[in-house]
Amino acid sequence: MNYRNIYRLFNKRVILSSICKRTKGYVVVKRPDPKTLKMPTSTEAPSILDIIKEKVRLNGPITVAEYMHIVITNPTEGYYMKKDVIGQQGDFVTSPEISQLFGEILTIWFFSETRKMGPGKPLQIVELGPGNGTLMIDVLRVLNKLKYKPNEFSIHLVEISSTMQLLQANKLCASHKESDIELPYNREGVTVSGIKVYWYNDLKKVPQNFSWYIAHEFFDVLPVHKFEKTEKGWREILIDLDENQKLYYRISAEETPSVKMLIRPPLNGSDRMDLEISPRALGIGRQLAQRVDEFGGLALIADYGHEGEKGDTFRAFHQHKLVDPLENPGVSDLTADVDFSQLRVAASMTPGNDNYAIVLGPVKQKDFLERMQAKVRLEVLLTNIKNEEDKEKLMAAYNMLVDPQKMGDRFKFMAFYPSSMGEILEKHPPVGFANLDARSE
Repeated sequence: MNYRNIYRLFNKRVILSSICKRTKGYVVVKRPDPKTLKMPTSTEAPSILDIIKEKVRLNGPITVAEYMHIVITNPTEGYYMKKDVIGQQGDFVTSPEISQLFGEILTIWFFSETRKMGPGKPLQIVELGPGNGTLMIDVLRVLNKLKYKPNEFSIHLVEISSTMQLLQANKLCASHKESDIELPYNREGVTVSGIKVYWYNDLKKVPQNFSWYIAHEFFDVLPVHKFEKTEKGWREILIDLDENQKLYYRISAEETPSVKMLIRPPLNGSDRMDLEISPRALGIGRQLAQRVDEFGGLALIADYGHEGEKGDTFRAFHQHKLVDPLENPGVSDLTADVDFSQLRVAASMTPGNDNYAIVLGPVKQKDFLERMQAKVRLEVLLTNIKNEEDKEKLMAAYNMLVDPQKMGDRFKFMAFYPSSMGEILEKHPPVGFANLDARSE
């Protein structure tokens, strides 16, 4: 082969246009306007079960955390996305629905502890998972009695469900509207007395200012990873499909990424055989600690939970009864007890972190309410009631809150204070968390 002649071709000028023609390597696509996008209707959208089954078929077994996330937050069929699920007609009842006394006591706690810091104004009241708005209504009633003016505070609600946002807005506001997509909040409104209210789908979007943070029955719905200790070490509980296309639990053969990332001291005590960890809960706990410490304020967490002694609490409720969490996903409320020992680790000071919280609790709901003189408030309410039947209902509601066999022991309270308040709390013990009668003896 005469390579010399071939190489000569490279020295000749070649007109590329005669050989090839350059064309655009892309297609111009017009992006849809986000304001015109609409979610599919319930008849068009696949069911939660179909979504989960397809995910398992394509990717294999899923974690319990993935399962909970899909069931709770699916835009069209998610449990909290479709309807109001709280109350006698729903699947569960919360403390604010049982008695107004609960919300009043919480507000008095925030007010009394804030006075140790100063005036605490202007103030943001931030509620995570505000339910149907009953607790916030009780808070506003007490603040009005305490002479707070509408321009001295604002309300910021963290709620992922547009259905629940609308329900809350109709209950709290004289007027409200959806916000532009460019704004950090999804909806804004104003109460009859002129208090501004804002809704967000993430705590990170809430302005960082002096705030009261309320998280009542919020952490228990955050997705958890479930683990079990085997002869080969920690393994994750997964959800798979059997030969009959029915969901069931199985244990991972090898260490999953969650095992490697989440199971570490002090969460994996040597005597524990079962473990539930919520990365989302740990992240939000850390956020609350940093916000309280850096910008001022208080955080109060009230939920049913434990201090690390339990490990298998994942369950479901439908119409106030326990049901199988894997049956009819999207119909039942999925929940897991809050591990307060993990929240303490997330919020307390760790190497490399400047912002952290002084963590108090958990204390039992019964003890917290009684230390806050709930019985005194109960007597006042009973005095103002003339009807004996209504008095009996009020007494029954109070007993539900404090009875150890009902909510009194099962529900617990934990508080975050700024780290700078150490000496102040030594001189003025935290109300609700310190046994003041015992200290005075």
